[in-house]
Amino acid sequence: MPREKQKRGRRAEQKAQKEESKREYDDTIEAPSAKRMKPSNEGDETVEPSFADGADYIPFDEEAGQDQQLVEDLGEGNGDTPFYGLLDSDEQEYFSRANEMLEANQFHDAEERNLFVESVYQEANGKELKVACSQGCSRLMEKLISLSDARQLRRIFGKFLGHFLHLVQHRFASHCCETLFIHAAPAVMQKASKPRAKKSEDGEEEESDLSLADMFLSVIEELKDNWGYLLTERFASHTIRVLLLVLAGEPVDVTSKDSVVASRKKERLGLPAAGAQEEKETASTQKRGVPESFEPALKKIMSDMVAGVDDTYLRALATQPIGNPVLQVLLFLELSHFGKSSAKDPKSILRRLVPDESFEEGTDSATFIRGLLYDPVGSRLVETMVRYMPGKVFKNLYKNNIRDRIGSLSRNSTAGYVVLRTLERLGKDDLQNAMELIIPEVPGLIERSRLIVPKVLIERCLIRNVDTTPFAKALQAAYDSDPTVRLRQMLRLDEATDAGTRKLDDEEMIDADGDDRYKQRQQPAPGSSSTSAGEKLHASLLTQVMLTAPGPLSDLVYSSLLAQASDTIVQLAKEPTSSRVLQQALTLPTSTLQFRRQFIPRFQGHLAELAQDNSGSHVVDALWPASQDVFFVKERMAQELAEHEMTLRDSFLGRAVWRNWSMDLYKRRRGEWKARAKGIEQSPTTAPSEGNGSRPKSKLELARERFAAKQAAAEAAAAES
Repeated sequence: MPREKQKRGRRAEQKAQKEESKREYDDTIEAPSAKRMKPSNEGDETVEPSFADGADYIPFDEEAGQDQQLVEDLGEGNGDTPFYGLLDSDEQEYFSRANEMLEANQFHDAEERNLFVESVYQEANGKELKVACSQGCSRLMEKLISLSDARQLRRIFGKFLGHFLHLVQHRFASHCCETLFIHAAPAVMQKASKPRAKKSEDGEEEESDLSLADMFLSVIEELKDNWGYLLTERFASHTIRVLLLVLAGEPVDVTSKDSVVASRKKERLGLPAAGAQEEKETASTQKRGVPESFEPALKKIMSDMVAGVDDTYLRALATQPIGNPVLQVLLFLELSHFGKSSAKDPKSILRRLVPDESFEEGTDSATFIRGLLYDPVGSRLVETMVRYMPGKVFKNLYKNNIRDRIGSLSRNSTAGYVVLRTLERLGKDDLQNAMELIIPEVPGLIERSRLIVPKVLIERCLIRNVDTTPFAKALQAAYDSDPTVRLRQMLRLDEATDAGTRKLDDEEMIDADGDDRYKQRQQPAPGSSSTSAGEKLHASLLTQVMLTAPGPLSDLVYSSLLAQASDTIVQLAKEPTSSRVLQQALTLPTSTLQFRRQFIPRFQGHLAELAQDNSGSHVVDALWPASQDVFFVKERMAQELAEHEMTLRDSFLGRAVWRNWSMDLYKRRRGEWKARAKGIEQSPTTAPSEGNGSRPKSKLELARERFAAKQAAAEAAAAES
């Protein structure tokens, strides 16, 4: 019997429809919530819909009412939140393709990209709120905003006005609001042009006449009665942080790992922003000018946020994962933007958190601070306090709560970060005392890979001109006496030793009395690396800082490098973390001629191999400036590179090394290459015979000068006649 003729691909089409329905369902619901019954018109009582007993279906008229109620319930799980609708399949497909094109960024120039962005805006006209609330298309809205100019930002800002209270609480739209605030901030000082109001086909106004500054004030007016709730709202809190920093003119950098604006899980779109790249980078790292109306509005917001909160609840926010970052921003703005004198106000946030500025034993302030030191969330607020509080208050805090316990605090994985912020503010005498208290803990810190405290301590000692000889002796005692083994321990490369050593857990707690409560770490599984990439990175950073310190600290590393065999040096050059140590050892001012004369020949015979390695190629580049005063060694290395010319030219990394070593000049004009290799001239176009170092004029420039002289002579002769 012949089979029924059916359209091909029906299963894929049905599967796509099911996936589309699932995505639309995910767009509308954020968290499971209990179904609310629709209230009746007669009173407050709720009634359930009546169905016929045993009915297999719902009549069309009743189904329509139930669907409307389902849409209201699934919109946000909150009856007060409006539902802006869903995109149909064609719109979803168009915006998905637009998102892919912006992600690929394969436009010929900026003008073509701007035309494409404008066309997408035209297609999204009237659907902006749907796109912002869509799980699949909200990323497209973020990309559009990041690529928009001031006029387009005002247009999309105008579309969002009146809906910000709901948008900032939405799982996806809140990120669009955050991106909009960040990219609109640099243009708040621009005055809005007042063009004729353009009307769309539906009669909807496309562009608002308000300036961006007025629009920010309108957002504040929308949210003014909900600050206390938004402070701890899951999705709104990060948008509120951005808004506060924008109003203060502070830089908003969401790409920084230490940023209090966004979490580490924040998705980085990585698109080039509209306008000059340098201006965008400057805007994210430097303070901006803001309208005068922003400062009183900011003060009003900060007072309203904490006005209706008692001191107990305010202190509870310090350990609340959502409220703590907002509290950090409020405290930062109070102490840095409005001046540290604002902390003297009894109603200030700092005084409400720590009313006793003396921090003496037994006071509420001392108890509060000690409770936060070991809390993973609360310790971040203490870091903000230590960094920005007035000097007198900080001295009392350090004297009564940190100074005598700084050694035990540095051992803890959480309190150690407070120690870092404390070391940054200490003077020379206090830093010397802190170093003496931390030195007994150095062996334990090295053993447990708590290397960030020694690193920062060395950096601060170099800045404050504190003698680091005692600290160098402590580090030398913590490592093996054999310099060959010592370097592998410094860089965390000796996995056999680490695997056989029982280390301490990273999450142990040390109580206020200094008693250690240690837990043994589980042994690594067979075949697995016992040293994590993070440990190797921190070990490399500590070793690099040691190299910057003249005297015993750097000598400890240099002697270990000289004790290594040539094969070991090549292995280190191919490691991403240890190769940075080699580069610093070759180029830092602490690197002596005697060390480089002995160390650089270790790379001979392996240059072609290293030049084709991702990490080793940087070490070969560093050999060029390092061998400037040992020219005979540089010439031998250049000859070795020339022998492997074809191999290097076939490699992308090899071609970069060939260019950085000026090997074309080496082959064709050996005399100019020698002068450049010795540092006599800075560019290949400079003639070695010229002692002033100026670039000789080209033939074209000389011809132009002769022509100009003839023209001047002709004009002078004409004037005389």
